[in-house]
Amino acid sequence: MLVQYTVENFKSIKEEVVINFSVGKKYQDSKWVVNDDNTPIPLYKCIGLVGPNASGKSNIISSFTFALSFILNTISRKDTSKIKTERFAFGSEMYKKPTSFEFIFYKNAIKYVYGFSINEKEVIEEYLLGYFSAKPKTLFDRTAGQHYDFKGNSVKTQNEIAQKTNANRLYMPVAAEWGYAPLKEVYTWFEFISRQYNDFSVSEMIRSIITDEKRKDIFIQELQRADFNIKDIYIKNQKFDQKSIDLASKILSIVHSELKEQLRELSIPESKPTIRVVHENHNGDLFDIDLDEDSAGTESIVENIAEFLYLSENGGLIIEDELGKSYHTKLTQHFLKMFQSPTINPGNSQLLFTTHDTKALNLLNPDQFYLVDKDESGATFIKLLDDYTIRENDNIELGYLKGRYGSIPYMKG
Repeated sequence: MLVQYTVENFKSIKEEVVINFSVGKKYQDSKWVVNDDNTPIPLYKCIGLVGPNASGKSNIISSFTFALSFILNTISRKDTSKIKTERFAFGSEMYKKPTSFEFIFYKNAIKYVYGFSINEKEVIEEYLLGYFSAKPKTLFDRTAGQHYDFKGNSVKTQNEIAQKTNANRLYMPVAAEWGYAPLKEVYTWFEFISRQYNDFSVSEMIRSIITDEKRKDIFIQELQRADFNIKDIYIKNQKFDQKSIDLASKILSIVHSELKEQLRELSIPESKPTIRVVHENHNGDLFDIDLDEDSAGTESIVENIAEFLYLSENGGLIIEDELGKSYHTKLTQHFLKMFQSPTINPGNSQLLFTTHDTKALNLLNPDQFYLVDKDESGATFIKLLDDYTIRENDNIELGYLKGRYGSIPYMKG
């Protein structure tokens, strides 16, 4: 599980931004907290980012997904490829500094700290620590691009792998690819939390859920609790007409002639899956429509719940930018509360999200929200809501909207 994420010098982010899922003593009995054998310290299931438009909330999210992509695509990166990092956009002094990322997480009850710094040409720094006891053990430390210190850990083997690691590639994924077990264990954690982006389309997620009666019942139940008159949901394969297949085949034959080796196994599908939603009207009549023809709110909440149910069985991290942007605030609250349920969230999935729905401020604990804003130089900064004085009966949403905690849009009179 994720304990902490740190990013520095990325888009609107200048100084370090730290997102922490650990729980203070005040809130350790909260329903939002995970306590299990694989997580020796209490961690939150949900962390939210709130703030005005253009404050940098989405940049924090995109920095996280950029870092994941950089880790997982290291192996396929050509040695001549430039690194497409985006450093702080509003000051030339940061252009000379690298962009940095750090992840602290638990895998099989062991805490790891993995971080790296990059510029457009190379990896400047990379390190990995593991807490196999009370004291951290450095598994490797890479500085000045290609200088490694393996701290006595299989030095000969790791040196051989380091020789295979180009300057613009991360060592940890390369070592995992070459079968070095201690680092493969770490790499699989990043593969695991990237399932949201790499596994399946929404239709494939729904197909996986509805083929399991128990999970399908939960799916329909949660949609109905969200005040929808949905009675069923299913996947229908719509066949392409012959004219479309013939046209696609002609295009494919041209592409094949240019890229025979790369596209050897590519073929034209005969059908495409569509998601059909069964509704009940006020007369009790049933009718079904394609999900993409339903309301934006229905489509969005169906996709969010499907993604959650697909990922939550085994746990992991779900990332949502602008949670609830297409549906009612009560649906946002319903979606968040699903993370509390041991039945619906048996794997203790975590959620990192941004939202403009201020009603959520009264749902989570004050140390589950970071207020995001920009300073005079245009740099994003964050402050934990719990750092402010909040009394037990305070209406946090009202206080936020009145500007008591900052991070609200400035409207000219």
